[in-house]
Amino acid sequence: VVFGAWTAEESGLLGSKAYTADPVYPLEKTVANLTFDILQTAGPARDVILVGEGQSELEDDLARAAATQGRVVTPENLPENGLFYRADHFSLARKGVPVLLIMGIAGGSDLVEGGREAGDQWIADYVGNCYHQTCDAWDPSWDLRGAAQDIELFRLIIEDLGNSVRWPEWKPGSEFRAIREQSVDARN
Repeated sequence: VVFGAWTAEESGLLGSKAYTADPVYPLEKTVANLTFDILQTAGPARDVILVGEGQSELEDDLARAAATQGRVVTPENLPENGLFYRADHFSLARKGVPVLLIMGIAGGSDLVEGGREAGDQWIADYVGNCYHQTCDAWDPSWDLRGAAQDIELFRLIIEDLGNSVRWPEWKPGSEFRAIREQSVDARN
């Protein structure tokens, strides 16, 4: 497992692009990329918001992991924001690595306290008040239980992949599938 903390995302994904140009391990031998971009800090949720529905088999892994928490996967309800094509995981997707993105501002979560309306309000408050501003920093009022739920989802997926010989693939119709298929022979 390699952990990356990219820089210069807002300047054209420069940090993640630099990694794909000189990765720690060859990208054709990289099983998957799981990316958090903005953790949801409004408390536990009944669902997890998926960005870029229909791209990779990692979505199926996410659904299985969410079910262990009694949660469901909800497709992003703000697809017009094009978030799948704007976050750091995209640099790896462009090189064929199957990706999974959870991004707190991709759509209001169905929060245990307040439902989808409260989830939508959290996004409105976050984006409207401090997103990409100097006040975009930790706040003691955050309820990190929702973020912890999502982190646990990725831990479960990583554990499952790490204890298997399975290689997640891009789904039929994904624009990244052909790139990955070209690298199959390099895995051996």
